Amino acid sequence: MTGRRNFLRSLGTGMAAPLFAPAAVPPLPAASDPAYWTKIRDQFLLSRDKVFFNNGTIGAMPKVVVERTVEHLRKMATDIAEWDYRPGEEWIAGYGPFTAIRTKAAALLHCEGSEVALTENVTEAMNYLAAGITIEPGSEILITDQEHPGGQCPWLNVAERYHASVQTMRVPKPVNTPAEVMEAFYNALTPRTRILAISHMITGAGTILPVKQICAEARSRGILTVLDGAQAFGHIKVDLEDIGCDAYVGCFHKWMLAPAGTGFLFVRKYRAHDIWTTLASSQWNHHQDEGYRFTQRGTGSLSLLMGLDAALDFHNSLGPDRVYARIKYLGDYLRDGLRKIPGTRIYTSADPTMCAGITVYGVGKVTGQQLQDEMWKRARLRPRANGPGVRHCTHIFNSPQEIDKALEVVRALA
Repeated sequence: MTGRRNFLRSLGTGMAAPLFAPAAVPPLPAASDPAYWTKIRDQFLLSRDKVFFNNGTIGAMPKVVVERTVEHLRKMATDIAEWDYRPGEEWIAGYGPFTAIRTKAAALLHCEGSEVALTENVTEAMNYLAAGITIEPGSEILITDQEHPGGQCPWLNVAERYHASVQTMRVPKPVNTPAEVMEAFYNALTPRTRILAISHMITGAGTILPVKQICAEARSRGILTVLDGAQAFGHIKVDLEDIGCDAYVGCFHKWMLAPAGTGFLFVRKYRAHDIWTTLASSQWNHHQDEGYRFTQRGTGSLSLLMGLDAALDFHNSLGPDRVYARIKYLGDYLRDGLRKIPGTRIYTSADPTMCAGITVYGVGKVTGQQLQDEMWKRARLRPRANGPGVRHCTHIFNSPQEIDKALEVVRALA
């Protein structure tokens, strides 16, 4: 009981060091263990009688993430009177810099901690950028024709407000080669293009765009580059130093397996000073730590950040490269199986460098909603309807055997 009490006490000490001590990840199997991924599956609370295939919307939290979040919620409900409001003793989120968490995220993003801000989600982060950037009348903002509403609507909003315009580049579906994307990009550029805001990985197709090449060309033309990494972070390696974009938005609640309500905004340090604060609080002009400035947004849940901290530790304990490789392996396994079934249509790129754990596909004359429903009805499998097909995501808690069940359903419908 004493150990439990001390653990709970540490959770309440906002900016004190114990708050961000590594999460108590249970002992993990050896990487050489033949049953490694089966044992990793045991780290999740997911029911055994149904299968989750929709990390593209929200991830399934590991046990350690759920426990850390709930412990802090319980601490808040039990001992809130202990908070004496002294600086550095945070019991809520939204005001402190939370440097330790931002530093952990920055290490995975390959950038500086001061360049990362904590937000609630991708849409919020994208709106911070769109609302904070000074846009001249007549300017053009370039997006793709496959952006999520949270990625396109902030730009539509500011374009109307400031008499600018939003242009779209048409990305093939599926994309066969990076050259096709580059051609679409060049065709969409005009002398008035000032901002490029596109997805790193397209949410409705799973296509990984050649963002490094696109950003390099945009930078040579003086275009501000913004990438939507909602489907990329925690899914594939994201190296912002290598990519070279000016800004990047993402979330932790999909592929990183953190609680919903946790996202981030990256702005390269030499660009951050040019972006106005959207939600102004006491640190609205704190340019010594730009990430802290954008992190300030008013009262939020510190319990969710505790869950995020645990999710980052869990991801790092497994090894990011091992996670990415497993996700990719399962995605390839699914696509290889689908290609052997006559009547299936795959909308995700066949280029191995442009796909990972998201596969969008359809079968015969079955609608996407019908395919989603049949998956559930026949085998208790849950992908998500997506236009004429389903978006089927694979993560480390999934198995080849579960994918085989999905292929059996597709085979029966075909």
